Amino acid sequence: MNKDSMTCVISAFRERDNFLVTSHVNPEGDSIGSQIAVYRILKKWGKNVVMVDHDEVPDNLRFLEYADSIMRWIPTDFRPETFVALDCPVRGRAGHVSDHLNERHMVINIDHHVSNEFFGNINWVEPDASSVGEMIYRMAVEAGVEITKGFAEDIYTAILTDTGMFNYTNTSKTTHEIAGELLGAGIDPKEIHGKIFESKSPQQMRLLGRVLTTLQVEGGKMAHITLAEKMYAEEGLESVPTDEFINFPRSVKGVEVAVFFKENVGSRDRINVSFRSSGTVDVNAIASRFGGGGHAQASGCTLTCGLEDAKKRVLEEVRKEIKD
Repeated sequence: MNKDSMTCVISAFRERDNFLVTSHVNPEGDSIGSQIAVYRILKKWGKNVVMVDHDEVPDNLRFLEYADSIMRWIPTDFRPETFVALDCPVRGRAGHVSDHLNERHMVINIDHHVSNEFFGNINWVEPDASSVGEMIYRMAVEAGVEITKGFAEDIYTAILTDTGMFNYTNTSKTTHEIAGELLGAGIDPKEIHGKIFESKSPQQMRLLGRVLTTLQVEGGKMAHITLAEKMYAEEGLESVPTDEFINFPRSVKGVEVAVFFKENVGSRDRINVSFRSSGTVDVNAIASRFGGGGHAQASGCTLTCGLEDAKKRVLEEVRKEIKD
């Protein structure tokens, strides 16, 4: 644990004002849960704070208190002095929010990705942490913040989703100890699991079915699936939580690398790519070549091009890594 960096973050939170808290494009449980948890801390300390993300909060995370307070654009009457970037290995992963950063702002970079580029004025990066949520919890305890039920739900959501329901290799003894402490704060793990993973509409299930028909397996070692924009329209949907989709090609027997291509709704020249590895291939190395990053076994990136071009370029790099 990098306690010195944590201490610097706590000091900055206490001493500064006018915070903008953001996270990465296509947010998921860790980014949203951590973001709201930081928002709670700063509001508790009497700070002016707004939450702004490039993309909307996924429907399955809207049950979290303050999720509806996350905006898509910076309010015109708000002048942020301090940017808090959560779960972003590189500055650009914050999407259009990063365009507003300049030398006048202090940037606090809190992340757990091994690929982090230390782009902040304060960089608190712990690759061994299961999630940013785990880090925020430890910071809250260190700073003497009251662990309310709402705060505990934020952190539990962050940890639960980023550990794959405590199944991924980033799950540690500390992760389980923190989960136990969150249970002590009064959360209902069954209820939270149900809201995140078991609240799909028939249209969402059919969309998953459409995506699974695109499954392709190459050489028994690589599998990939695709979500094209037109599939949303065919089911009358605009946006859907897709974090779980990558788990299906990942679960194919013998597959070493799974890839999920997602065409952005309303912007077909922006392709989001998720990678998972069984451990034999470092997918962070692949994602980094396209300006993304993450972990050796779980990474992502965004390409600005058409879907077929993105698939061609990315799959070529995956094939090279598998061959090597």
